[in-house]
Amino acid sequence: MKLFMLQMAVLGLKCMRAKIFEKYYLWFFGAIIVLAIVVRFYKLGSLTSLYWEEVALGYDAFSILKTGRDHHGNFLPIVAFESFGDWKASLYFYAIVPFIQLFGLNVWTVRMPAAIAGVMTVIGTGKLAYLLKKSKKFQLLVMILTAINPWAVHFSRAAWEVNLATSLLVWGIYFGWKYVQDKKSALKNLFTSAILLILAMYTYHAMRMIAPLMGLSIFVAKLSNTKNLKKFVQTNWQKLGLVLALVLLLIAPILLKMTDKKINQRFAETSMFSQIEIIQESNALREQAGNTIMARLIYHRYWFYAREILQNMLSHFNLDFLFISGDVNPRHSIQAFGHFYHFEVLFLLLGMFALFKKKVQKKWLLGSWIFITLIPVSLTKTTPHALRILPMMPAMILILGFGLVEFVELFKFKKVLSLLLVAAYLFEIAWYAHDYLYVYPQQYASEWQAGYKEIVANINQQRQANPDKIIYVSREKGRPAMYYWFYSQTDPRRVQAAGQEVAQDQGEFLEFENLRFGDEPGR
Repeated sequence: MKLFMLQMAVLGLKCMRAKIFEKYYLWFFGAIIVLAIVVRFYKLGSLTSLYWEEVALGYDAFSILKTGRDHHGNFLPIVAFESFGDWKASLYFYAIVPFIQLFGLNVWTVRMPAAIAGVMTVIGTGKLAYLLKKSKKFQLLVMILTAINPWAVHFSRAAWEVNLATSLLVWGIYFGWKYVQDKKSALKNLFTSAILLILAMYTYHAMRMIAPLMGLSIFVAKLSNTKNLKKFVQTNWQKLGLVLALVLLLIAPILLKMTDKKINQRFAETSMFSQIEIIQESNALREQAGNTIMARLIYHRYWFYAREILQNMLSHFNLDFLFISGDVNPRHSIQAFGHFYHFEVLFLLLGMFALFKKKVQKKWLLGSWIFITLIPVSLTKTTPHALRILPMMPAMILILGFGLVEFVELFKFKKVLSLLLVAAYLFEIAWYAHDYLYVYPQQYASEWQAGYKEIVANINQQRQANPDKIIYVSREKGRPAMYYWFYSQTDPRRVQAAGQEVAQDQGEFLEFENLRFGDEPGR
């Protein structure tokens, strides 16, 4: 009897806690959103200067707003903007336009779409976590992890197109997974998923491989979740055909440009297939082996490409890259931290272990997500690469969340242990925040082309004082013409007109009116 009473008391206590949690759930949810907003918007326009690719995004958006053309004079580009000759995917440019209309052309407005996308990634990853575990507590846990994650924070605080693309990918996967779990096969979820994944394809070039493959992965999961496949096809073939037709219609501009050498130039420059060393190694080994049929088979260049691709994939799980110093490019990492907090290595490992215990569909979703996002970056020369692999980040955080839950279950989560875990997070967050806010902006200011605003102000003073004098502006800091137009808010019509006549270097103007971008002759 006493045991029964004790069990009832414990059950009652659990029910009471559940009711308290349900009562305050929206407060917790809102608090996490506020945290995500503060972390991403605090000093958004002043902590670091604009990198030249951000300036190009901003000025081309300004040019579209004012004239309907980019600064080269191209009318409303759909697939890609010429920019500096690297032909960037178009959607981020258009995402900036309404903010420039409302608040003018400045650092803050250029970075707004990435910052908002960062907050939406926090919400979307949390919503997806709920679908995977059907637990609001797990949803909030994953949201907190995403809100404070160094990788997620860093790429939300500059105008990175990949951050907007990652947010669209997360939400596309979320609605796609709702479609998988919905027994009624609601067409609206499939349609919404398709639209979001297509938008991601117009935002970042690698998404043109990632988004279709993720869409296919989700559809395979749907088919595996269908008990009567024949009946499913017979019932839904018209709806599926309609969605497929819509998808093909919306991505038609991308498909038509697939063979365009200009748009594919960026991949050609970064592709590992352009490395002559691999071919030379293959040929040398074939010659040493007598160039027989067997030697040509064993030492075929495709095997060496496969080796490089595998090594490139595995490099993104390097401990130094993920947990210690991050990407070697200072614009992609503050260098004092990896893309996760140091001690989170334990929870990621536990999460991978826990994933093996999950249902096949959960393993399929997260496993295919990570593998698919690794494919495009593994075909390039520079790896590991935090920017190109950013679409993998939400999947990694979900695994991290599963790892934390596994940790709780293994150690019963005693109060002392919970306090130590919270203390560890607070210490690492404080350490990261200090380095990001006070050390990083000073130490790596040159990586963000600091000082151009002041240079442009000085140039305008000189032009006003000497309107007919030729002024030379050094290209040492990179892209001076674009910085001049951005900070002077030069009328894009003047730039478009000049572009028909002046010399350019890979899309970069070498002169504009009485300005010459480069060293003065004789110096």
